[in-house]
This record gives sequence, C-alpha cells and structure tokens, in this order.
Amino acid sequence: MANIDPQPARRTGRALMVIALLASAPLAAAEDSLWQFAVTPYLWLPHAGSTLNYETPGEGGEPVAMENLLQYLHAAFFLNGEARRGDWSLALDFVYCSFEKASSKVSSVILPGGVVDVPLNSDTTTGLSGSMISLVGGYSLLRRPDAAVDVIAGFRYTQIGTFLDWSFQAPVEGLPGRTGSTEGEVGLWDGVVGFRGNVVFGGGKWFAPAYLDVGTGTSKFTWQAAVGVGYAFGWGDLRLVYRYLSFEQGDDKLVQRFYLQGPAIGATFHF
Repeated sequence: MANIDPQPARRTGRALMVIALLASAPLAAAEDSLWQFAVTPYLWLPHAGSTLNYETPGEGGEPVAMENLLQYLHAAFFLNGEARRGDWSLALDFVYCSFEKASSKVSSVILPGGVVDVPLNSDTTTGLSGSMISLVGGYSLLRRPDAAVDVIAGFRYTQIGTFLDWSFQAPVEGLPGRTGSTEGEVGLWDGVVGFRGNVVFGGGKWFAPAYLDVGTGTSKFTWQAAVGVGYAFGWGDLRLVYRYLSFEQGDDKLVQRFYLQGPAIGATFHF
C-alpha cells in the first residue's frame, strides 16, 4: 500500500478555505477601496437680509437694514461637489449672489459732534454681493442601505462687498455734500463642525437629506442648516431642500448680520 503525505492535502484545504472566505466577503469591502464622486448644480431662491454699519465721512453710521433682497437679485451661481472613499469623504460648496441697488433707509449718521438726524431721503440705495466657499471633510458614523450619518469638520470663507449711495433733500452739517457714497468689503474665515446624513424610504427611491453645521472665527457666530426630500434615478437624483445660512458679527463691524434662507432644488450626478 502506498503512503500518502498529508501535508499537501492540508495546504490545499487551507487555500480553498481562504478563497471561500474572500469570495463570501461583502461587496461593500470592494467598493470601499474605490473613489466615488458626485456633482450637484442647484438653484437657491433665498429670502436674504442684512444689517450693515457703514463709515461715513465722519466717524461712522447708523446700522442700515436690508430686507427682502430677492427682488433685487442680479446674478447667482451655486454648485456642490463630493468625493468619497469608504467611510471618508470631502465636500465642497460654492455660493455666489449679487443684489443691485436695494432701497434702504438711513435715519441718522454719527459725526465727530455726535449723532445727527438726516432729512428725508430722496434717493438712498444700498447694494450687496457675496461669495462663499465651504470645504469640509467627513467620516461615517453610520452607513447602512436605509440610513447614513457623517460627522464633518472644515472651514468656510465668505466675501461680502457692499456700497451705499445717499442723496438728501437738504445738506447735513458735517457731511461734504447732500449726495455721496461709501463702500466696504469684508472677508470671513470660519471653522465649522457638524453632521450630515439621509434616511431612505419608499422602497429605496425616496430619501430625506439633512445638514447642520456651526462655527466661529472671523465671524462671532455662523451656522447653516438644510432639510428636504429627494428621489433617486439611475443617473443620479433630484432633491428639494429648505436651507438657512447666517453670519453674526459685533456691532462695530461693517456686516453686523447677514443671512440667506429659502428653498433650493438641485440635480446630483454620480460617477
């Protein structure tokens, strides 16, 4: 009777077991090693408002409130992009909007001699433009077919430019003329932290996205929130959200407060 060496048989058995384990590993493990990208151009129709503090040729000015700016919207562009690999992600959001010649009301100015009431405005207008870039990195706290939650951290840079033209019916003592203008610009660097995620329902086609971040830096306080609903297609998805974005600064700043709030609709393309 021939002797059979058991070692090759054991090695073959172990190799088959390893192959079987690899073959039975979840598909998500393979997907985790691949980069996934998404681009979302969107349209945001916000109600916008701000409180501005201009410096006049004297020492300063009364805050100027600007509300209901949407009717003065001149130009806008919005784009969001995301790159993801496994539990890690990187997201970029760009916002630009410009409001031209919004009517405003100036009741007094602060001059070296004190506060001076001004006569009735005949033509006092204010304009505002702003752009924002947000870059945040994320890590998945929960990632399932029916729900996902990421913790995020990053920064937001916001540039706001403003101008004020005035024309008073009578001269104001301390000002060089009945008509004039002033302008200003501010750049805000803020660090932000927060969460984002979505819940899937309706057989996997419908989902509810949500987003929240808070931060500080050049701004005294800034925060942003969005919640809505979306529907998935083979090429990507459509989503409708309500979004709020706010910046708060001190009373001595050019832009004391600036906010945008309103509905946004976008199409996300995955590749």
